[in-house]
Amino acid sequence: MFNLLPENLKSLIYSEYKMRRLVLILFFTVVIEIFILIFLFPTWLISSSKEREVVKQSEEMSEFLKESNINPATGIIKGINAKLNIINTTLDYPEFIPFIDKTLSQKTSSIYITEFTYSVTGTSTATLLVRGVSKTREALVSFVKKLEDTKSFKKVDLPISNLAKDKNIEFAINLLISP
Repeated sequence: MFNLLPENLKSLIYSEYKMRRLVLILFFTVVIEIFILIFLFPTWLISSSKEREVVKQSEEMSEFLKESNINPATGIIKGINAKLNIINTTLDYPEFIPFIDKTLSQKTSSIYITEFTYSVTGTSTATLLVRGVSKTREALVSFVKKLEDTKSFKKVDLPISNLAKDKNIEFAINLLISP
């Protein structure tokens, strides 16, 4: 096909095409921004009214706290907290996590531990109750023997009634913890 337009007219048409495209893009951008502002206006009104409401409630609460004398109550609470801290520092509770780890390390595949119960019996002693199920009596006796051999526990107590059955034995072992 023959090109009948001279080069200068071609460039003029091309620049006019670019200008129209730019104007169209700007027009749609402005229209979209106007729609955004129109749709955001109700949300802005609601949020500004909520903000005023929260500021008002905050001012009312601060006035209420200034009017009512709360300082004696906080003084009492701080005193109780100080007394509790003194009690916690004077009593020496043995940590139980290492003892649970020792117990679990002695467990075999035929022993299923279902529960650990930790209770403080004195100022420096505690008991750890281990409950579970053993597949066989021999496995349970072996487990208790391993716990005694660790020398981590002051006393390992397995009630004799736990050895009444031969298989699927539910047991409860009392472990005395002392520093």
